[in-house]
Amino acid sequence: MGLLKRTAFGGWMLTACVPDVDIDRTRVQAARVLALRSEPPEARPRDTVQLSALVGEATGTVAQPMLDWAFCTSPRPLAELGPVNRACLESSDESLVPIGDGLELTTMLPDDGCRLFGPEPPPAQPGEPPGRPVDPDNTGGYYQPLRVLAATEDVSLLGVRLVCGLAGASQQQSAEFQRRYQRNLSPTIVRLERRSEPAMDLGFQVVHTVTPSERLRLRTHWQDCPVDPICGDEVCTLDEDSEVCPEDCGALVGCGGAEAYLRFDPGSLSIIRQREAMSVNWYASDGTFGAPRTGRGADEFEAWSDNEWTAPDEPSVVTLWVVVRDDRGGITWATFGIAVVDS
Repeated sequence: MGLLKRTAFGGWMLTACVPDVDIDRTRVQAARVLALRSEPPEARPRDTVQLSALVGEATGTVAQPMLDWAFCTSPRPLAELGPVNRACLESSDESLVPIGDGLELTTMLPDDGCRLFGPEPPPAQPGEPPGRPVDPDNTGGYYQPLRVLAATEDVSLLGVRLVCGLAGASQQQSAEFQRRYQRNLSPTIVRLERRSEPAMDLGFQVVHTVTPSERLRLRTHWQDCPVDPICGDEVCTLDEDSEVCPEDCGALVGCGGAEAYLRFDPGSLSIIRQREAMSVNWYASDGTFGAPRTGRGADEFEAWSDNEWTAPDEPSVVTLWVVVRDDRGGITWATFGIAVVDS
């Protein structure tokens, strides 16, 4: 069966029906949404965020796609599986609140996000038993869903991470968490590297040359975040602030890579220090990747991830997209050009 509807939520790709197993989702042959992001990636209800989309097609990145954005306001029913209410996947529904169209837009998050999608008791739904608060994900996060509808009727979902209170924590724990917690900073792609001898920085928005069927070993680098706070390293990390380390903690707080962060564990009723995992999705308008997705686990400290790309057999100009995500909702991307020419 062909792909009828494609949905994306945070770092997860979901389908409304089972796609043909021969479809290579890394190859972008028709216009489609490759990634969605919010800046900042973590915000309180009523905070202003900037939303943007990466849309690719066979000839490159689409500059003016037809995208319709809407907040979903319906919590997922208790008996329903999946990350969101099915109403969020519709092109129109009373639970969808339109917020604009285009590639980028600025909006205010709804004021009831923590009540509908977070740890606060939700309002009772008609015909449903009394609701229960939403459980956090494995990073302690809650997400406000947004539906993005393309002209092709494909639906994508973005989950904006919400800053909410702690469920089950003591007053002392809540105060400690609020004092120490740092909101997520989106990853920063430092460079894409061609793993040759010597290694070559491919550079952003620069067209590089390869021969037909040539294999490129690629490595994408993100910012290398320190494991422990070190005053004077020019990065403001967990347990650093403008009073403790003014030389690091100026306007930019956080690190554009695998950050250390806090979460409240409802099982042990304690505050736990964790580190972000990182994932990389690879796309190209032609050629093939060795893996559609690579990355690093929370216990891996390398600030890079490798993949292999094989150029097409015929001369052409190919666009590569690299999308880097952390597991707290931070997303960034970069575009690279490759010219396939006869030697």
